[in-house]
Amino acid sequence: MFFKKSLYLLLFVTVLASCSRQYDKVFKSNDMEAKLKLADELYAKKKYEKAIPIYEQLLTVLKGQKSVDEIYYKYANSHYLNGSYELAAFYLRSFYNTYPASEHAEQAAFDEAMCYLKQSPRYSLEQASTQKAIDGFQEFVNRYPKSTRMELANSKIDELRGKLRKKSYESAYLYYKIGQYYAASVALTNFLKDFPEYENPEKINYIVVKALKKYADGSYRNKQEERLAEEQKAYEAFKVKYPNSAYLPELQKMQNSKKKINKK
Repeated sequence: MFFKKSLYLLLFVTVLASCSRQYDKVFKSNDMEAKLKLADELYAKKKYEKAIPIYEQLLTVLKGQKSVDEIYYKYANSHYLNGSYELAAFYLRSFYNTYPASEHAEQAAFDEAMCYLKQSPRYSLEQASTQKAIDGFQEFVNRYPKSTRMELANSKIDELRGKLRKKSYESAYLYYKIGQYYAASVALTNFLKDFPEYENPEKINYIVVKALKKYADGSYRNKQEERLAEEQKAYEAFKVKYPNSAYLPELQKMQNSKKKINKK
């Protein structure tokens, strides 16, 4: 048993060494056909990290001599499939802009956006990659309006906007929780402007009125009248917009409390 295992190991090491020697030989040679054949074989076997350097050589030597669109696509796609998303995004964009008529251009445009989606972190972190992914999918939709990937691209946009929406809401509501009431009212109002699709705008507007009331209540007397007037305006707008709101009794009590304060 030990002898058999040792023999298998020896054969494996021998084959590996042989493959390595073949790779090095082709890599160092000037035979472009051999290079392309080996690169394509490695690509087909999903050995992208080995295919990339050879494709790079081919692009350097052949660019300007003949069309290299197929090589360029496989080079860009190798980065994507190998998980090098920043490089992949750069090369995929370069590819579809350079070869817009290529059969791979549409896939490259979609995968560029996917590169940013795969780098998009959880909602609580900085969301630059998320925004780039949204922009990428939107650009794809605009560029390929008849694509079979349209529905998928739009669903990705909705998914990514949901992440931005959650982060924006949590950031805005944090102001309210820590007692920065005016900042909360501004941030929550802007939140609704940025995300008009939010499912419960009534609740947001309710919190805005409460935030303005708390802000006015905590103000110096010489500023209070002006700030209570701003809160009153928000309250009246809320009543018009949501005449049957379950929040109205509570907000009405706040208004009654304000009248008592004004009488002092």
